[in-house]
Amino acid sequence: MQLQLVSITSQGQLTIPKDFREALGITSQIKAEIKLEGGKMVVKPRTDFWSLGGSLKSKIKLTDKQLRQAKKAFETSWAEK
Repeated sequence: MQLQLVSITSQGQLTIPKDFREALGITSQIKAEIKLEGGKMVVKPRTDFWSLGGSLKSKIKLTDKQLRQAKKAFETSWAEK
């Protein structure tokens, strides 16, 4: 991958070039970790649990209502532990 020059706005925003996003599999809005390392800014894409929806194959099919009920039941049982 080639070095590319990007602009950083006065509000600290920058645009990640399309070929970088494609190489990292970024197709929608995500969170990222950012840190300073040896005088460099390192940005690491992060996926959260909820962004993984649909990424695993399953024979289980739930309606939105059933999914909300299952999530609520999980939250309740998890809180009790």
